[in-house]
Amino acid sequence: MPELPEVDSYRTGLSSKMKGWKLKAGRTIWHNASDSDFNVVKNQEITDFDRRGKFLIINLDTHHIIIHLRMTGRIDIVEDRAPKHTTVEFDFHNQKKMCLVDFRKFGKVWIVEDINEIVGNLGIEPLERKFTGEKFKMMLSHRRGRLKPLLLNQRFIAGIGNYLADEILFRASLHPLRKANTLSDTEIRNLHRAIRHIIRKSIYFGGTTFLTFRGPEGKRGEFWKKLQIFRKTGEPCPHCKRPITRIIVAQRSTHLCENKQEYIKNVD
Repeated sequence: MPELPEVDSYRTGLSSKMKGWKLKAGRTIWHNASDSDFNVVKNQEITDFDRRGKFLIINLDTHHIIIHLRMTGRIDIVEDRAPKHTTVEFDFHNQKKMCLVDFRKFGKVWIVEDINEIVGNLGIEPLERKFTGEKFKMMLSHRRGRLKPLLLNQRFIAGIGNYLADEILFRASLHPLRKANTLSDTEIRNLHRAIRHIIRKSIYFGGTTFLTFRGPEGKRGEFWKKLQIFRKTGEPCPHCKRPITRIIVAQRSTHLCENKQEYIKNVD
C-alpha cells in the first residue's frame, strides 16, 4: 500500500537522523526479501537518501540500498531486538538497527552499485520540474488505454498507486474508464494539476496509513482524513452528495462519483 508520499516521508525523516551512520553488518531474515550480498555494505557510511517512485534509495559510499515496501512494509529504527515480522535488518556501529518489518513478506531489498539496475525502467517523477503540462500532453498523445490503469503504470508515471489514482481522477472530474486519447486540452491540464496537487497534499500530511504503515518516529500518515472518495463506498460525494460507488478497474478496487466523473460513452 505505501505509495510515493509514504516513501517520501521515510526519505525526509530518515535522512535527518541517519546521514553519517556507518554500517556494521546486514542480513536477510526472510529468504525471499533479498538475494543481495550484504557483506559489501560493511563499514560503508550513509551519505544521503533519495526516492524513485515507490522505491526508497539509501546512498552509501560506493553502493546503494534500495527498498520497496510493497503492501505492508515499514521501516523501524530500533536499539535492541528486531521487531516481530522483520524480514531484513541492518546493524550500525552506533548500536542501532534498521529493520524492514513486513508481516506479508512482499517487501524487497537490493544492494547495488548502479540504481538503474532496479529503477531504471520507471517513468517520470510527477513532482519534478520537467513534468509540465506540455510534457504530460505529449506523453498522452500516443496512449489509448483507460485512465486508471495508465496512472497505475509505473513506467508511465512513477509512484502513483490505488488511493492516489482515485483521488486524482475525482479531483479532475474524470471517469477511471475514460480513454486517454479522448481528453481535451482542458481535461489534460486539469488532470496534470490534479496529479501534482494530490501528491503534494498527501506528502504534506505524511501520507496515508491503512494497514501497517508508520512513518519516521512511528508517526501515522494523516492524509486518510483528507480522502474524498477512496474507500468511501455509499457515502455522500463531497461535491454533489450522491453516493460514492465502487467498481473494479484493472483488478483494482476503484471509487468514484458517477455524477462528477460522468462516463461519456460517445467520446470512446
